Amino acid sequence: MKEIWNDIKERFKKGDILTRLIYINSGVFILSILFSIIWGLVTGNWDNSQQTFHSLTGLPINNFFEVLIKPYSIVTHMFVHDGFWHLLVNMLVLYFLGKIFLNYFSSRQFFGLYMLAGLSAAVFLLITTSISPLFTSPNYAVGASAAVMSIVVGITAYTPNTIVKPFGIFPIKLMWIGIFIVLQDLIKINNSDVENLGGTLAHLVGAGIGYWFASAYKQGRDITIKINRYIDKVKGLFNRKAKMKVVYNQSKVRTMSDDEYNANQKVSQAEIDAILDKISASGYSSLTKKEKDILFKYSNKNK
Repeated sequence: MKEIWNDIKERFKKGDILTRLIYINSGVFILSILFSIIWGLVTGNWDNSQQTFHSLTGLPINNFFEVLIKPYSIVTHMFVHDGFWHLLVNMLVLYFLGKIFLNYFSSRQFFGLYMLAGLSAAVFLLITTSISPLFTSPNYAVGASAAVMSIVVGITAYTPNTIVKPFGIFPIKLMWIGIFIVLQDLIKINNSDVENLGGTLAHLVGAGIGYWFASAYKQGRDITIKINRYIDKVKGLFNRKAKMKVVYNQSKVRTMSDDEYNANQKVSQAEIDAILDKISASGYSSLTKKEKDILFKYSNKNK
């Protein structure tokens, strides 16, 4: 068992952003199963065990007060799934279209778009369900569908004529895959009950974000830059070090203050952000030798 766990950790550590997201979504699903088992054994109430997990991690719909109590749910809901098939379909679509996406864009852009779509869909749901009379009963939104849709539409809109062979069966243009998936949700709008309508609308928000990303990128703009900077700031809060020793000539040792360390970190991060923005706009080949060296050292430092 220990070897299996170590293998999973190693694969996660060495995997790209697509692999890590699939691992995280799958891990949360396994966690939900374990929670349901423990909850059922402790309370004797098996029927509501999954719903209880959703109430803790899902996005509260039509209940702003509960969102204020659980603001983390705006993020956590997009990694929770309502059953095995919900997870499987999302992860299969994410895997096949995500691999193609990463042939054209960076891991940073992939994750930025994924999060931007998921958060945008969450905000849309919170506003819509609060003002629309269609949504009256409290519920919880879960799933990565909006984020996955942004990747699907993002890549199909960016390179619609690329030929792929799903499952190696027959060649088809990417745009037809994107159109088919979006049409499914458009058809569901008329056929969905109110409970599922919110999820369907969230899918379309994700699709819209994906299309916006592709259209803007063709015009030389990368809409994931800002959200990635916010993500970097959040990561910085968790990676902060209290103190750091600086050695000169292996003889003089000085303790760096928190303010000095944070200032250096900001300068370093600002340099990296500027280089990444330049890559997004003009490609890796546009970097100077100095910029390439900085990026290389930064990537090695964060391995």
